[in-house]
Amino acid sequence: MRVTVIGLGNMGHAFASRAHERGHEVTVWNRTPGRAAALVASGAREADSPPDAVAGADVVLVVLADDDAVLEVCLGHAGIVPALGPAAVLANISTVSPDTARRLAVSGPEGRVLDAPVMGSPEIVAAGLGGFLIGGPLETITALDALWKDLGHGYTHCGAAGAGATMKLISNLLLITGVAALAEGIATARCSGIPDELIRNVLGDSLVVSPAAKMRLESLMDDAHPGWFAPSLARKDVRLAVALARSAGINARVGPATESLLSALIDSGQVWPDFAAVIEALS
Repeated sequence: MRVTVIGLGNMGHAFASRAHERGHEVTVWNRTPGRAAALVASGAREADSPPDAVAGADVVLVVLADDDAVLEVCLGHAGIVPALGPAAVLANISTVSPDTARRLAVSGPEGRVLDAPVMGSPEIVAAGLGGFLIGGPLETITALDALWKDLGHGYTHCGAAGAGATMKLISNLLLITGVAALAEGIATARCSGIPDELIRNVLGDSLVVSPAAKMRLESLMDDAHPGWFAPSLARKDVRLAVALARSAGINARVGPATESLLSALIDSGQVWPDFAAVIEALS
């Protein structure tokens, strides 16, 4: 299958690598040049422009940072939507608002635009273990069953356009607020004289900590806070989730508190690789 990947951040690079590994013909394009060298060396083609990237593609995976980037690259001047082939499917893997997902579905070729965010880190995606949350026509999704199995461990059809984006925001809200709560617990334990070894032993083996939050236990306790999910991206996702909740009439409280912590971290001026650094905003 001819697969185009638009966006070569950590996640986009993982998808392109996985697609190539599984034998697909891969074309890539990134707004900032210089990120495709390793992929090109392994056999991928780097396109000169978005329209060039999608020419002849069977499936186009859009993996960009936020709503503005997705709308600009897909619908802006020299965007990819007008250049799609007559049977090509556009799958937006990016974490965006449901409104943006629905706008793409309406603006793109009828029945051939999916919101398909993935659950999993770049390492998980590269290993083919990510799970897709997909909104859009079921017949379009099932026609790509082989691709979903190549790129991940499967998918959940969440409903019409925007439903995949909705479930991804809810999932990320639970992840990020859970890590923020864990950070508060660790900080409190430390300030109460509990040694790190005991904190690791108790929380690392506790049912009260979700599996997803537990995966960041070491990053929370490591002063360098290693990882891949930047605080700015985490705050973006929380903001989108809070906006979604409020639009549904929910008086959101936990999300805004977490957003405030992430803003304090970001406004401190220090750049951290992962949002587990939110623990720094508690001191």
